Amino acid sequence: MRQRFFWLMLVLVLPWLVACGAGTPTGSVPTTDASGGESAATDDGVDRTRLSRELYFYNWSDYINPEILTQFEEEYGVRVIVDIFDSNEDLIAKIRAGNSGYDLIAPSDYAVQIIALDDLAAPLDQTLLPNMQYLDPGLLNKYFDPGNVISVPYMYGLTGIAYNRTFFPEGITSWSVLFDPAQLPAFRGRFSMLDDERETPGAVLKYLGASINTTDPAILQQVETILIDQKPFLASYNSSDVNRRLASEEFILAHTWSGAAMQARTGLGDEFSGNANIAFVIPDEGGAIWMDNLVILRESPNAYTAHVFINFLLRPDVAATNADYVGYLTPNEAAIPLLSQEVRDLYAAGFAPDEAMLERLEWIERDEDTVVFTELWTRVKGQ
Repeated sequence: MRQRFFWLMLVLVLPWLVACGAGTPTGSVPTTDASGGESAATDDGVDRTRLSRELYFYNWSDYINPEILTQFEEEYGVRVIVDIFDSNEDLIAKIRAGNSGYDLIAPSDYAVQIIALDDLAAPLDQTLLPNMQYLDPGLLNKYFDPGNVISVPYMYGLTGIAYNRTFFPEGITSWSVLFDPAQLPAFRGRFSMLDDERETPGAVLKYLGASINTTDPAILQQVETILIDQKPFLASYNSSDVNRRLASEEFILAHTWSGAAMQARTGLGDEFSGNANIAFVIPDEGGAIWMDNLVILRESPNAYTAHVFINFLLRPDVAATNADYVGYLTPNEAAIPLLSQEVRDLYAAGFAPDEAMLERLEWIERDEDTVVFTELWTRVKGQ
């Protein structure tokens, strides 16, 4: 009787056990999105059921190819909405306030440090970023984010001088063209400086032969005096559309980033035409090297989608298309052979660093002592 009862129960219960366990290995839980749908990973490893419909990206101006956004939407069904900031300080102030509405941001190196200290970033899941394999190892694990815990390189560049060769046929070799009072009257109102509390004082520091990160009070007093004396000749502090103003020859000289200078030279898609007379130089005294990064905000409800977008941007073909458009330097080693010949030629002409130039470049760092730059910049801008 016991045997017959056992087999009867087995016949009744076994189909139920199989149905309950089908497709789910022991101890696993199906991955769901916000609506409760099961995981639907495809050949590219992306689970479409977990993707949001929109992703909000807070970025610098003219810093992503619009065609890439269209391509991402076509491939993944996600619309990326881009808003613009003009400085790291504006970015930090916006996200510190909370409820920014953004998922992904593009802070520069030292700003990543601040964001980390303020616990504003979500830790990255590098298993979702296999395309990190294409990045230059020399641009990973930098001082501002050891181990790339919260950031991935996006673009990097140099800060120097863009100029119009028609007006400077012999070229430019020194920061003195921007800071020597004897030279400035010749182009009053036709040049600009970056609207940046570290970059602009940093250029003066290089002119004075000092480190871009020095906080020596006596040297910073010289910097402040030079910048205040420069102001009557200056068209503006400009970090947003200096590319357009150089291309149109409203500006004939500018303290700016290498990519903005290249945009002035080559144009920017349908936005504006380039000017073949624009050149870019790192003066003999040296300049800055920097890197902008992709960081997912801790407050983002769309972290998975942000990872997918970052990994998409790291695809070599996408990275090359993006770098061709924006003119900055791609950290993606596999993308470099895919760049247009025009861009590679301009890299070789000084828009990218060679070994000799790298010796004259310095990273901007941020620590508790560098608050003096905020104070200096406030006084300069207030004059």
